[in-house]
Amino acid sequence: MESADNARDARFEEIFVSFNESLMKYWESYVELQDQLYESLRAAREVSWLAATDTSKLREINQAQRELFARMPRRMDYIPLAQISLDYDSAASKIAELEATLSLEEEGCKKLEEAIAILKEKAEAMKEALRAAGR
Repeated sequence: MESADNARDARFEEIFVSFNESLMKYWESYVELQDQLYESLRAAREVSWLAATDTSKLREINQAQRELFARMPRRMDYIPLAQISLDYDSAASKIAELEATLSLEEEGCKKLEEAIAILKEKAEAMKEALRAAGR
């Protein structure tokens, strides 16, 4: 019986170590993606200013972008480790919550891919218009 308990405990430890390694890969990818998104947002913001035909239009674009940036999260919201519950009775619900959150994130990534495709399409149209105008 003790051998079975030891084997079960070893299996749990293996699963948790593997999960933790996956979490670290996810975190690194998240940070990298966030950095890339901020850089592409900066570049897109600069291109959007090309639409300003006069100073009032530029003010309008700047105001819209200020409002957009004011709503953006500045840091990862997290719960300090001291507040994390080690209650194994709630493990199933915590795993279900993680799965639901990841599903929502997956949908968000699909929307991001669609938005990227639209921006690429519009950037290409702008390049063509500039070429046609001889600029």
